[in-house]
Amino acid sequence: SGALLYAVESFEDNDFHGLRRVIDISGDGPNNQGRPVFMARDHALAQGITINGLPLMTPEDELAIWDIADLDVYYEDCVVGGPGAFVLPVYGWDQFPDAVKRKLVLEIAGLAPTVAGARTWRAQYSAEAEADCLIGEKIWDRYRGYWAEP
Repeated sequence: SGALLYAVESFEDNDFHGLRRVIDISGDGPNNQGRPVFMARDHALAQGITINGLPLMTPEDELAIWDIADLDVYYEDCVVGGPGAFVLPVYGWDQFPDAVKRKLVLEIAGLAPTVAGARTWRAQYSAEAEADCLIGEKIWDRYRGYWAEP
């Protein structure tokens, strides 16, 4: 959520006024610090900013505590939004360069994704989200004692 809020602030703090305002976010796990990610997303959307996502579903370690199997669904339900928003899941590091190129082409051309696994939808709130938008915070709380955090 901190990255989204920083990006929103960066739009406000510069002197460039583009035709579109888009935040690209990628990550290998759910939000684990700061305010809940859906709150940061909603703040960005209220400013007219679209958020696109590249969930990196490339687990390095089978026991990694931050990995969630449905990170792409988490991104759809909790992270991305706005006109033409999309998610392009990356399932292996060999796919990453092509995914970044594809993302840039889609954004520059203003196209909807047509590749398997990529989805576009209108931003809207639904109380019936598939993903738990607080899963990162719950994982953090579960392991807080191991990290000697208050």
